Amino acid sequence: MMIRALVFIALLGLTAACSKTTTTSTVTNEVPAPSLEQIAENVWIHKSYADFPPYGPVLSQGLVIKTDEGIVLVDTAWTNGDTAIVLDLIEDTLGDDPDMAVVTHAHADKMGGVDTLNKRGIGGRAHPLTNEDAPGRNLKPTQYTILEDRDIDTLMGWSENGVDHDGPITVYYPGPGHARDNIVVYHAPSKVLFVGCLIRPGTSNSLGNTADADLSQWAQSVRNVAATFPEAQIIVPSHSVAGDRALLDHTIALVEAANAE
Repeated sequence: MMIRALVFIALLGLTAACSKTTTTSTVTNEVPAPSLEQIAENVWIHKSYADFPPYGPVLSQGLVIKTDEGIVLVDTAWTNGDTAIVLDLIEDTLGDDPDMAVVTHAHADKMGGVDTLNKRGIGGRAHPLTNEDAPGRNLKPTQYTILEDRDIDTLMGWSENGVDHDGPITVYYPGPGHARDNIVVYHAPSKVLFVGCLIRPGTSNSLGNTADADLSQWAQSVRNVAATFPEAQIIVPSHSVAGDRALLDHTIALVEAANAE
C-alpha cells in the first residue's frame, strides 16, 4: 500500500491531458465532463478532471465569482480544451465571459488553460513566482502579474467621484506551502475562501504531491491564512468538496505530522 501511495503522489505531479484512457486491467476510466456548481450567492465552483491510469480521474476545482464590476475566474481547468468548456458553461450560466482570471500557483491543474484565456481575451493574473516557475513546467505564464510588491490586494475595485474603492475580492500570498507561489482568493460578501492546493481535503491522511512543497513553512502559511480571513466560513480546496475552517486545522496537523517523521 505504501508503494502504491507513493506512485500516486508522483503521478499527481505530472501534466496530463484530460482523456478517456484504458488501464492495464482493460477497465475504461470515464472522465466526467467539466461542470459548474453554485455554492453561494454569486459564487460557483468549476470542476474538471484529468485521468491518471490506473487510478482514474482526478478532480480539480476553481471558482467563478460575479461582482458588480464583472466576472472573475479563479484557476483554469486542467487543459486548454476543458478550460474552453468551462468558459462556455460560464457564458451560458452568467451570460458573459469572465473579465479577468487569477491562477493560484504554477501547476497544470491551476493554469493548464492559459492559452485558452489568451485566445478569449481574458486577462490572466498570477503571482510573480508563478509566472517565473510556469515555463519550466511546460506551462504558459499569465498575461499580467499581481502582488508584485505586496502580500495582499483586492480585485474588481471601482472609482466614484474621483475616489478609488477596493473590490470585493481579496488575493493573498501567505507564504510557501504546497508550492512556493501558492495564493488564496477570498470573496467577502459570500465568506467563501478558495485555498487551492494549500489546504488538504478533510478525508486526506497525507499531504499529496509535495514535489514543490516547503514543509518547513507550510503550517505557518496556513496559520497566516486563518489570521488574515477570520470571517471566512466556506473553505474550498482544489481537490475535494468545500468544508469549514476545520480544513485549516486539519492541514496544519498533517504538516506537523510529516515534519515529525
